[in-house]
Amino acid sequence: MTQLHKSYMGMIEAQSDLQLGTVRGLALRLPPAVLHASFEHARLIAASLGSNEAESSLAGYWSLADRVHQWQRIVDTIGFEQVRQSLCVEIGSGMGLFTLTGTALGFRVVGVESSSDRYAASITIARALFFAHGLFPPIVQAYSEALPLPDASVDLVTSFQTLEHVDDLWQTLREIRRILKPGGRFFAQAPNYTSFYEVHYGVLAPLAFGKTPVRQILRLHRRPTVFLDHLQWLSPARLREMLCEAGFSTAIVGPISVAPAGGEPLPAAVDRLPFRARRGTLAGRIANRLAGAYHAFGISADRYTQLEIWATA
Repeated sequence: MTQLHKSYMGMIEAQSDLQLGTVRGLALRLPPAVLHASFEHARLIAASLGSNEAESSLAGYWSLADRVHQWQRIVDTIGFEQVRQSLCVEIGSGMGLFTLTGTALGFRVVGVESSSDRYAASITIARALFFAHGLFPPIVQAYSEALPLPDASVDLVTSFQTLEHVDDLWQTLREIRRILKPGGRFFAQAPNYTSFYEVHYGVLAPLAFGKTPVRQILRLHRRPTVFLDHLQWLSPARLREMLCEAGFSTAIVGPISVAPAGGEPLPAAVDRLPFRARRGTLAGRIANRLAGAYHAFGISADRYTQLEIWATA
């Protein structure tokens, strides 16, 4: 039995909560039922990728450190008081941890989740997570292409690892621009499909050449390729163009910042998770080194594995 299954089964059998950390005095945790539902969800997603390794997905779903870092990036860029007075909408809120973290910080956050197809369980898990903390879940079920919000009604829109999954990226960006107030911000992170790393499968591949060579590489690994069909092949250059065409006044697309907080740290403490992010770790490191070499030799500055987007309405 793997260490994951030992720790996972131990918590389930003991009916003990998984502690994620503390945000502004509120202890964030996963009750056994929420942990079990997220494990089953991760297992099904892994199976669709030809893998029996759900641990990496769980490490990503429940990384409070990542969510605090994302909020820190927002606060450092916009200012704490400005964020506190803002209405934030998260597109693709998934299992709700970013929205819950923002709520614990005292921010007004609404999560939008389509919760359809392979991600059908997400919204149920997110709502259970909020109820477990005695909070009403500010989660709306809707598609990003038709947001149920008035024009110019939102100050900040966020999206993390979601843009590559939407059906119509152009319409999604238009909708985000429509609901933002003049001067409102859009902050997103997503995979870079001009890099050498496909993050969902965790494999090295020349993504800039399109899906065909990626399918061939996956077949060599005896992995299913159906998951590729729905993915949006995001590139920094095309995203800059689309954001401009959608009506944003400025658009910056670059690598995700991993720099330490520049301002006052948020009131949060993170507990260590019992899950390790193993899928594609080595491939990701190699891809980032290749990106650095491309940049150093002046071939391309846009081969990093992950995108960070800041756009102003």
